[in-house]
Amino acid sequence: MQHIFWSILPIFLITLMGSVIKNKWITSDEFWRGLEKLSYFMLFPILLFNNISTADLGSGALTHLVWGLIISTLIVAGGLAFYQNKYNIDKAQFTSIFQGAIRYNSYIFFALGKSLYGDEGLVIVSVVSAYMIIFTNTLSVFIFVHYLGDNEKDEDSRPSLAILIQRCAANPLIIASILGFMFNYADLTLNIGIKNTLDSLSNAALAMGILNVGAGLRFVVNLYDIKYITITSAVKLLIFPIVTMIILSLTSIGDVPKAIGVLYSGLPCATTSYVLSKQFGGDYKLMASIITITTIFSVLSLSLLLYILG
Repeated sequence: MQHIFWSILPIFLITLMGSVIKNKWITSDEFWRGLEKLSYFMLFPILLFNNISTADLGSGALTHLVWGLIISTLIVAGGLAFYQNKYNIDKAQFTSIFQGAIRYNSYIFFALGKSLYGDEGLVIVSVVSAYMIIFTNTLSVFIFVHYLGDNEKDEDSRPSLAILIQRCAANPLIIASILGFMFNYADLTLNIGIKNTLDSLSNAALAMGILNVGAGLRFVVNLYDIKYITITSAVKLLIFPIVTMIILSLTSIGDVPKAIGVLYSGLPCATTSYVLSKQFGGDYKLMASIITITTIFSVLSLSLLLYILG
């Protein structure tokens, strides 16, 4: 377990470093917005494209892994919808609970995949991300439309299905994934100079992405939200990985893909969930707290889960 913990810890130390730098040194919001744009619109899409375009997409293990993660996500999503219906949770709060439980932090996923499983892990993570970015974004779109689409309190903040789908279609990570699949299936290769350039930019993406995660953390928790923060964290860091472990154990995939699948399901919530929640009428303050708490506690939960998997 020590090996796993020491492999995971550096990622979270860099995350903490990003938070300290943002709050104590480089406090300019403009700087961090620029760095986030650089990571989100250029460096991270390049990382995705670079790995998907050369991955072995014909692998049956990867197909089983992706389907297993989709099924696990739907099981957790169904359980959350049942919970909301039974206890009549405020709909805006529920959208934050839902996103917190099923969305994952891509930056941390890539960094941990590389740290724990090397180049093989990075390729698997890239392919999984390509599918799950599309799936989880679409699922989040549906939740906002279903639960807040009839909210008449603020006409301007009502989520529009067309607008949300357009946002998903314009997502640079989705575009990069599609381009990577096209290059891969067409069996195209890049000039060695261009490939080396993409490799260098891909390496920069991980460190910058993790620093951005830390800079986005908000350490203010509303006492009234503790119940929902606790429930969401339990689902995200414990229940979702257990469900995934059970589903993947029914398949014939190898140890590394299975471990990466469990790693995926136990990752902290994506920081972009806050933006979506704020723009479309969700409880963005609760969302910020969920992101922060799941990020902090995932270092321990992930270490334990991966140790159990061996």
